[in-house]
Amino acid sequence: MNRPSFTSLLLWVTVGTYLLVSLGAAGAGTSLPASVTIAHHATAGVVGVLLLAVVAVAWIRRVPMPVRTGVTLALALYPVQAALGYLHAGTAGDSFAVGHLLGGIAIFVALLLTLTWHLDSVDFPSANPTEPVTPSRLETPAESTDATTGPGERENPATEGVVASSDESATDAPDGRLHAVGRTVLAYAELMKLRLAWLLCLLALAGMGLATATGAPLEGVTVVTTLTAGILAIGASGTFNHVYERDRDRKMSRTADRPVVTDRVSPRRAFVFGIALAVVSLGLMVALVNALSALLTAAAIVYYSFVYTVVLKPNTTWNIAIGGGSGALPALIGWAAVTGGIGLPAIVLAGIVVLWTPAHFYNLAIAHAEDYAAGGYPMLPVVRSVALTRRRILYSMGATLLATVLLIGITDLGPIAAGVSALFGGAFVWTVARQYRETSTRAAYRSFHASNAYLGALLAVVLLEFLVL
Repeated sequence: MNRPSFTSLLLWVTVGTYLLVSLGAAGAGTSLPASVTIAHHATAGVVGVLLLAVVAVAWIRRVPMPVRTGVTLALALYPVQAALGYLHAGTAGDSFAVGHLLGGIAIFVALLLTLTWHLDSVDFPSANPTEPVTPSRLETPAESTDATTGPGERENPATEGVVASSDESATDAPDGRLHAVGRTVLAYAELMKLRLAWLLCLLALAGMGLATATGAPLEGVTVVTTLTAGILAIGASGTFNHVYERDRDRKMSRTADRPVVTDRVSPRRAFVFGIALAVVSLGLMVALVNALSALLTAAAIVYYSFVYTVVLKPNTTWNIAIGGGSGALPALIGWAAVTGGIGLPAIVLAGIVVLWTPAHFYNLAIAHAEDYAAGGYPMLPVVRSVALTRRRILYSMGATLLATVLLIGITDLGPIAAGVSALFGGAFVWTVARQYRETSTRAAYRSFHASNAYLGALLAVVLLEFLVL
């Protein structure tokens, strides 16, 4: 039980250091309220004591040398960083402020890397497999030969898109017909993957909120149209994904009941439905918003439907890391809808989402590694190992947290954003650390939902600070 307690201590000091860094970014170029400054100094004192304790425990228990080296380096940097903060407070010199912030970032990076090394070194039974889930040479199923019809599929124009019923008289009755229509509507709604819409719409709203700092007006028509067109674009992308992946989906238990796989909607009708959604989405953006936001919306559809679904996902372990660009574009779309251009805060917000995406979806890849292997997808835990995947989750989340510091530093986001980022970011890192001790689908999903909570909370704070307060 000694090592888990050391893990907790190291986790606390890492999160505490990040809180100091994010508060420092919130105070860059402006003066924090006296209460926040006092809290910042008090937190610095607590973190300093915790760091000293971590170093002492590391050397007394003789943890692996990389871990001892990492925490000792962080301790050596801590008084230097604190001295720069003291000099900044006394002279208000920008050079001291930058040095103080960069010193804090260096300590945080050292501690996060050390935490990762420590978790890798702890021998939790069966919790940190270093072998691929399946052999790295995956059997790739045959792809569809065209966009609408797969191998061996024959469509009957008279029945395509209709679920056959064993009781014809039941469908002839009014109640039966109504039930059939309801099932069809639900099938088309499932194609649209609307469960993804809330976070992407929140991201677009956050982009709009940041854009108001430029002085551009935020009009109701722009908001409603952008969100409506965004939902339709998400639906188009999801539908194209369903059509293209139907052969692999049949081999995966998680996706074997999708509408195209089960013939509730034919591939041809699904494809036409996706085209219609895309056309209406782009038409709304062109007619009621502006051309740039429409172009970015089209790019998002193409990125997810083709770049990610066709090129990246079935061919490389970097599919998630590179594919995150599609989910980041709503930040730029929201900003462009308000200003007609693209600004640095929107780019940084989009960058946060790109960096966050592996930390988010790698958990899903761990939870369903065997399923992805059955579908022939070269996901990281399938081709490489779960251990490497967890390591990259922590690195990805660390980069996300630092990108959030940058966003706080270049905008008017204040201590609330800093505190929320530290709280939800720390909770996420804790759930990943738990995965090293608890090997279960539930543990992976805990991290998956924690990452959702982090991004959702951060975007909510952006809206709160720019549109409410």
